[in-house]
Amino acid sequence: MRRKILTALTAAVLSTSVFSDAPESSSKPNDGQRAMSRSDVIRYAFKNSESLAQLEAEHERIVYMRKEYYGKALPDINGAINYVLAPNLNGEKEDRPSVSEVVDGMEPSNADRVLAGALDGISGALGAMSVKNTLQWEVKATQPIFAQGKVKTGLKIAEISLETLEEKYRGEQLELSQNIINAYNSALLAQQNAVIQQDALIIAEESYRIAKARFETGKGSALDTLNARYEQQQAISRLRDAQKNEKLTMETLMTAASLDDKKIILSDSLIVPQFDMTEDAAWEKMRQNNSSLKLLSQAKMLQTEQTHLTKTDYLPMIGAFASIGQHNLFDNGDEFADSGSWQWDFKVGVGVQIPIFNGGQRKNKLRQAKFEELKLDKQEIEAERGLRLALSAAFEDLAVAKEELARTAQMIALTEQGLRISKLSFELGQITQLELNNSEQNNRGAKTAYNSAIFGINSAVMNIEKLIGSEDLISIGN
Repeated sequence: MRRKILTALTAAVLSTSVFSDAPESSSKPNDGQRAMSRSDVIRYAFKNSESLAQLEAEHERIVYMRKEYYGKALPDINGAINYVLAPNLNGEKEDRPSVSEVVDGMEPSNADRVLAGALDGISGALGAMSVKNTLQWEVKATQPIFAQGKVKTGLKIAEISLETLEEKYRGEQLELSQNIINAYNSALLAQQNAVIQQDALIIAEESYRIAKARFETGKGSALDTLNARYEQQQAISRLRDAQKNEKLTMETLMTAASLDDKKIILSDSLIVPQFDMTEDAAWEKMRQNNSSLKLLSQAKMLQTEQTHLTKTDYLPMIGAFASIGQHNLFDNGDEFADSGSWQWDFKVGVGVQIPIFNGGQRKNKLRQAKFEELKLDKQEIEAERGLRLALSAAFEDLAVAKEELARTAQMIALTEQGLRISKLSFELGQITQLELNNSEQNNRGAKTAYNSAIFGINSAVMNIEKLIGSEDLISIGN
């Protein structure tokens, strides 16, 4: 009676279709898709990166800054036209009647005399001013002979700024290339894991079919059949997770490379890279080629020139000048039209401007520049320490990943052998379906771990290549 109840329950469970819930295979039609290698994706990213485009625009700005400093060594020519309303204080006074004389036949009071005297003074002052109209034009050229050394120093600053920007551009390319390669490898790993889960689902479905047939013929137990169905449902869930991860990693790659076309096929494979550099050799290369260290070194050079530029404020400024122009003083249109009223003015000279005192501004500005130099020295020391630690960590990650690769390779061989024995034992009825499922799961886990180890090696190598400033990361996209 108990066996009949269990059999009925099992049949009821098995009567529900589970194959309809299985997700589609990750191998989909490739209509409209294009194959892209790592180099293709990096090349596309270099051409379409917004950050690289901004650095290119900044390069143009510094080129114009350099031209601006060249222009400071050329003569400065300006023209001017001025109209001035000018009183002639040297003209003859015009006779005007006194206010006190205007009032006749009346004896003025003392207050009247004071007021009349004030009015006479104002009237006399106005009469003394003969207002003239003045129109003048002038063209003046100024040629710096010694501009405190600012032109030469400014050109050095522009050159160092260009070199710094080129290094920033190179560093951005290294960063972009590393991110894309890691994203590309992540997508490949997700695809491989999806294939493993797809194969696992096929095996789980076949195991369930066999377990169901064995149960129906009385050769298998209801528990084995339920375990097979449970494993099949688990395989469906794992495949869906793998496909979701595959989609997300592809979107991450698209975003990193600024790719708008979602329909691409990854043509490269996830393989173990050839890398045999020692940590000491990598440290020497990093000190020479690391982008962050080179930027700090150039920042120190730039700050040195900035300090020198500040020191030039103490030097005199020498320049030559020449000007030519005319001016015309007139009261009316006839005087303005008279050619004789235009007077020429021509000057040629040399001037020296010597800084004497400006409230300590130059001194304090120079002290600030010195403190900036000290700050950059400390930043360089801290950066070397941090990069040395990062390099050691990357080599440790590489060593661990290599050990994991060797270990998982052995695990794959062992689990495959165990899986073959388990299948044979299951067919002979020596083990249960659950034990067979465990063997299959062990083999699947070993394969997944093996792929993860290969990905770990690639990530560690990319990190080392980035730290040592390897040109291979850039040339791959050129």
